[in-house]
Amino acid sequence: MLHLPHRRAALLALLVIASAVALTPAGSAARGVSPPRHAPVGAPVHGAGPAAAAVAYLQARARAVLGAAQARALAACCRPGVPLAHRELIMAAGARRLNAALGRTATAVSCHVAIGAVRLDAAAGTATVSAHAVTLETWTGRDGRADAEGEGLDHVLTLARTHGGWLVVRDTYSCDTAPRLLQAGGAPAAVVTAASRGLEKRARSLPAAVAATGAQTASPVDPPATPTVQAPDGSSLGYVAKITFDRDAAKAYADKYALSYNPTYTSFSADCANFGSQVMLAGGYPPFGSTYASGWWYDKNGTNSPGDDSYSHAWIAVTNQQGAWNLKYTDFVSSIGSAGKGDYVYYDWTGDGTWDHVAELVGTNSAGQKIVDAHTTDHYHVFWKLGTSATRYRFAHTVATVTI
Repeated sequence: MLHLPHRRAALLALLVIASAVALTPAGSAARGVSPPRHAPVGAPVHGAGPAAAAVAYLQARARAVLGAAQARALAACCRPGVPLAHRELIMAAGARRLNAALGRTATAVSCHVAIGAVRLDAAAGTATVSAHAVTLETWTGRDGRADAEGEGLDHVLTLARTHGGWLVVRDTYSCDTAPRLLQAGGAPAAVVTAASRGLEKRARSLPAAVAATGAQTASPVDPPATPTVQAPDGSSLGYVAKITFDRDAAKAYADKYALSYNPTYTSFSADCANFGSQVMLAGGYPPFGSTYASGWWYDKNGTNSPGDDSYSHAWIAVTNQQGAWNLKYTDFVSSIGSAGKGDYVYYDWTGDGTWDHVAELVGTNSAGQKIVDAHTTDHYHVFWKLGTSATRYRFAHTVATVTI
């Protein structure tokens, strides 16, 4: 699950999240960039440029989970006749059905959009806009208690100029929950399977440049017979010690960086294993090994700038991470009921036997349901079951103590 380094600006200190969002009243304006003052929330922004129209679309897309009126606002941001609106409305309906199955109702949605590049093609009357959207959804459970969850997602939007402004014709993104939402919304099985395979393709691609990077970061020295065990700062411990895993520290780190990236680490366009490794380290379990192919380690080279960092394969790849940790830092358990805060969930999107994704369990929500944080898609406090009916899950329990 290796990808080219992906430099995303850490988009917010949004994990002021829980306090601010949980009390947001239904229908309130989103934080961040907003449509013009008199435009209805989610309505197309007539007369505005493509960037403003992209923001309006992404905010309308986020709010479509609230109900029919918000879904119509989303459709109004899309050019009539293109399949985009139909697909997105299916997913919004799927989200509402999944919420209902979990005994909760979405009551408010906030969407902060950061616009990246905007490229205009004047001859074609089109524009391409890249954006990162962080969506925070407040929901209420059967007992009336409110809670919140978040998602961060990169989009590349294609818009077409119309007489009234700009409308979206294509929205390209890779979202871990898209297959599940499509299935819950009643999309054909072939569409759901294609979406799942798209996730697998992204997870399993190994660009030549990354392979080369791996070769460069690998030490020319073979690993020692007894792996070198290091303290979290990278120094050798040099003695036998018993370490207890700090589940609260692991959760605190996961929550802090779920919707933004720690700027002192290299980040990747598929970042789930890298993030999972950072969480394990934050819980106190030290790196081990010495080459790219062996052990589990990350070397900051004495600086906080990630430009000169190196790392092992197991730090950034799902299957290798499982193998490095199993029977050392984790044990597999049979069900989600046996896993909890500080443990890990692995995902095989289509059930074909290859593990594609990992997320970190951070406890339970106000409804008592197990929740995870993860990267790419970036998730904060979402229900752990991200896949479709075809997805296989593996639960890795982080052992309480290790002797090194």
